[in-house]
Parts: sequence; C-alpha cells; structure tokens
Amino acid sequence: MAKKKQKAKIKKEPNKIRQSNNKTWIWGLAIAILGFLIYANTLGHDFALDDFSAIKDNYVTKQGVAGIPTIWQEHYRFGYWNSAGELYRPLPLTMFAIEWGIAPDSPAIHHFVNVLLYAITGFLLFLVLSKILNQQGLAFIATILFIAHPVHTEIVANIKSRDEILAFLFFLLTLHLVWIYTHRQKFWYLFVGAITYALALFSKESAITFLAIFPLFLYFFSSTTWKQIGTVTAVLLLPAVVFLVVRNQVLSGFVTGGKVNSILDNLLVGIDNPIDRFATTILLLGKYLWTMVFPHPLGSDVGYNQIPATSFGDWRVLVSFVVHLSLIGVAIWGFTKKHFLSFCALFYGISFSIFSNVLVEIGSSFGERFLYIPLLGFTLAVAYGLQQLFPAKGQGILGTNKIVLAIVSVFVVLYSGKTIDRNKAWKDSYTLYATDIQTAPNSAKLNYHFGLESSKKGQNATNATTKKEYFQTAKAAFNKAIALHPTYGDAYGQLGLTLYREGNEQEALKNYEQSVKYKTNNALVYSNMGIIYFQKNQLDKAKEVYLKAVSIDPRFVDARRNLGAVYAMQRNFPAAIEQFKEALKYAPNDATINHYLGSVYRDSGNESAGRPYLEKAYQLNPQLRK
Repeated sequence: MAKKKQKAKIKKEPNKIRQSNNKTWIWGLAIAILGFLIYANTLGHDFALDDFSAIKDNYVTKQGVAGIPTIWQEHYRFGYWNSAGELYRPLPLTMFAIEWGIAPDSPAIHHFVNVLLYAITGFLLFLVLSKILNQQGLAFIATILFIAHPVHTEIVANIKSRDEILAFLFFLLTLHLVWIYTHRQKFWYLFVGAITYALALFSKESAITFLAIFPLFLYFFSSTTWKQIGTVTAVLLLPAVVFLVVRNQVLSGFVTGGKVNSILDNLLVGIDNPIDRFATTILLLGKYLWTMVFPHPLGSDVGYNQIPATSFGDWRVLVSFVVHLSLIGVAIWGFTKKHFLSFCALFYGISFSIFSNVLVEIGSSFGERFLYIPLLGFTLAVAYGLQQLFPAKGQGILGTNKIVLAIVSVFVVLYSGKTIDRNKAWKDSYTLYATDIQTAPNSAKLNYHFGLESSKKGQNATNATTKKEYFQTAKAAFNKAIALHPTYGDAYGQLGLTLYREGNEQEALKNYEQSVKYKTNNALVYSNMGIIYFQKNQLDKAKEVYLKAVSIDPRFVDARRNLGAVYAMQRNFPAAIEQFKEALKYAPNDATINHYLGSVYRDSGNESAGRPYLEKAYQLNPQLRK
C-alpha cells in the first residue's frame, strides 16, 4: 500500500509542476505590469543629465542607422566630445541610434523602451529565480521588492542608463541558459548563453563581474560538480576575452596612460591621507547600504563637498566598518554550508565590487545607479529573513505566510509611491537639479549644473522679470560652486556666459579669463570670448580665440561657424569655405552653416558652387530667403 501511494504521488508530480509553471508566468506578468506602471509617468519626460552626451548632443547617434558602424569602432562618447575615452558600450548606443532614426529628437521613444525593458527584466528575474531557488514565494518577494525599490529611478528615468538595464537583462538570459545546460547537458544552451553574455559585456563593462556570479549560483543552488562549473566558467570566459580584446583595440588610440579623476566627480581624489581616504570610502559604502534600507532622500549627485572627508574617529565610519566586516563574516561562515545569506552577501559584494572604490578608483564617489544589480542581494536576504521569521503555510506564493504578504504589500506600496514621486524630478535637467539642490546644497557640481540650467531658462524666457530672476539664480549657483571649489574652471565660464546674456560683457570677459586659467582646454569658453571680440569688431582677436577653440575641439561646430564668419568678413574666402565645410561634417542639416557656405561661394565669384548649399538652407529654413 505504501508503494502504491508513493507511485501515485510521483505520478501527480508532473501536473503539479506544469500548473506551477503556468502560475509562474502569471505572477511574472503581474510583476512586469507593476514595473511598467510605476515608471509610466516618465514617458512624457524630456532628455536629462547624461542623455545629452549619449543621444541629444551626440552627432554619431543622431546619424541613425548610418552611425552604427562608427559606434562600434569608437569609444562611448566619441560623438559628443573630442577627448580621450575609456568607456566602450556600443550596444545601447546602437539602440539609441535606431530609435533616433525612427523618431528623431523624440525622448518619448527612448523612455518607452527603457520602461518596457525594465518591465521585461522583472518578468525574467522572477522566472529565473523561481526555477533556480525552487521557492516561488521567496522568488516573488525578492523580485517585487527589487522592481518597486525607488533606488532604481535613475536607471529607468535617465535614458542613458539603458546600459545597466541591458547588461542585467542579458545576464538573466545567460543565467537561465546556463542553468538549463547544467541540467540537460546540451552544449547548445551554453553556446547561446555565451552569446547573450557577450551582449551583456557590450552593453556595459561592469558585466565582467558576472563571470564570478554564474558559478556562484551553480555552487549554492545545484548539485553541479566542480568540473561542470569549471566548464561553464571556461566557456563564458571566451566572450569576456573577446570583449576585452575588442575594447582594447577600440580604445587604444584614445586612452593614453591612467586617467586622472576629478575631485568634482570623485571626492576621494582630494584626500591626501590614505587612512582618511579609506575611512571616507568606508563611510560611502555605509551610505550605499543605508540607501537600500531607507531610500530617502534620493539624489543625482552627492559629491564634493556634500560629503566631506572624514576619519576613523567618525562613528558612522565605525558602524559601516563593523557592518561590512559582518557581511564578510557571513559570506565566509556560510560558504561551505551553502547558506542562503552567504550567497546574498557574496552576490552583493561581487556585483558591487567594481563600484566600491576599494579595488580601483572610479570616476564617481557615489551613485545610486551602482546599486541597480547589487540590490538583488539585499532583496533576496530580506525575502529569506521574512520567511524565516514567519514560515510559509503552504506551497507557492499563495502559501506564503499572510503576515509576510502584508509586510511586503506595505513596502511595495511605499516603494512604488516613492518611485512615482521621485520620477517627477527626472522630467528634465532643470527640474532634476532644482530638486536635488535642496538635499545636496554643498555639492559643487550640482550647484554648477543648477546654475547652467537656470541660465538657459533665463535665456529662453520672454518676460524681462522672469529672465532676470533666472539669471540671478544662476549667478548665485555658480558663485557657490566657485566658493566650494575655487579652481572650478567650468563654473567661471558659465558665470561669464550668464553675465554676457545680461549684457555685462566686461565682467563676462573677466570670468572667461579666469576659466581658461584653471581649465586651459576649455574650447567653449574660447568660443564665447570670440563672440564678444567679434561683436566689438576685434576680428583678429576673435580669430585668435576661435582658432584655439577648434584646435582643442576640431568638431566644435559653433566655433568653426564663427571662425568661418570672421574669415568671410576679412575677405579670406578659401579659409571661410574650409571652416564651413568642416562644420557641415558634424552638422550637415544646419541651415545657417549651409547658408553661410553658399553665400561665401557666391561672394567669392563661384555662385554655381554655392547654389546647392543655399537651396538646402532654404529648404531647411524658408525664412532665410528673405
């Protein structure tokens, strides 16, 4: 009788599994819908923050499909600046270029794709965790807390962070394929997994840390042998090597020597005492942990000098140090036991390691976006802790203890509300900086950017009173940025531009001179100086600074256009034609430059050569015919 009962039990198992899988899809879809809904209010947002360097002001991205070959052959910001580059992320830029080709200068399409991909990632995460952990309730809690957590707002609302979403998406696909391979022993799955892992790497360099995470999952949650784990790791190492070789080939012409980070980007750069630098690093690591626990307030920048350098005499440093030692202890203690919390600690540590500033100094001291993937270690630990405190009453999600479901529901509602509210700050750059300056008033960089956007608002304002108010706000922000960092060349330059917009050319020039004193390669400031000299009819002086501007940045369209205008006024038509043609390489559909070039050809006696440019200018801007 016992044997018959056992057989009957085994016979029913396939149906139970099939039924569970169907429910898994439904619950996964629910998580995806939540992910989409809480970010739906970003669909009408403009470009903000780094979106300009990756899309809006990137001349390669704006070429659409035609720019894709260049994207794969050059560094990440090649189309935005003419400086050395150390980033290589061609896949997200390729998507941006395609989207720009479909809907030029429309942030809506980019935001929609970001939100959709984020929702899909939530769906995949739940399915993969359900399969690997074999605990649907735990997988659901960890995933829904992960998707709703407000720390992800920068990842989704800032279009540029598509690189993070893609890297995680392809990581999940790779993990899923690796898991199937280890259970079915069909190499095809591992081969496809190597391809998806390559896509993760070409999305963002930090995907290199996944090489340690794949075997981590296999060790903790399967009976896979060390030999099989070694095989998987060796195969996945191949796309990593290919990526590193390609990256090195692309960047070798740009990266010369070690890049020196700015104190404005990474406050650790300015701390000379190595012990204090390490203490401040520990403090920042503690801030990351606290942000996961209590995600308020959130901000786009908390750099120099919002968080001053500190020492081991700071109690916050000591608390952070003890907590991190405890995490290391848990990771080591539970490793051989395959304890779930050991996995959580290791997952967090490995995925976050490249951003910690412990192993290597990076170009930022703190960024909420760096918690995107590491947060999963935190939500898994929370899910596990809740289930240990309140054991499940049955199988699956509905079998989860009602107390746990109630607690999770409260946090999902709170997280979702915070996320939706925080999304509003990402409406555009001005809104973002105006919001974040309230919580990080001593960030020099944040004051600079708030001043920059305020000055733009003043320039575009039609009401004289409003214009004046924006300019006053901008000047106050620039002056504070300079007070916080007295050698802030960009802040002097933008303060000068604001003064120029107010009509104070003399004070503007003084600040421009201060700017190039502290930042000698500031092409924009040299170009702005040229405008003042040009208006004063000091053409030789204008030509001098414009030549400096284009020597620093040969792709500086405005400087080449203005330099061409100076040459034209000096009747040096060949030089003017050369400058206008160079400018058209990077802005072929600029009506003004086409008009200038056509006019110079005409004035030089070669009207037939100038006619096509004039006609194109009239098509682009009919007002130029008048």
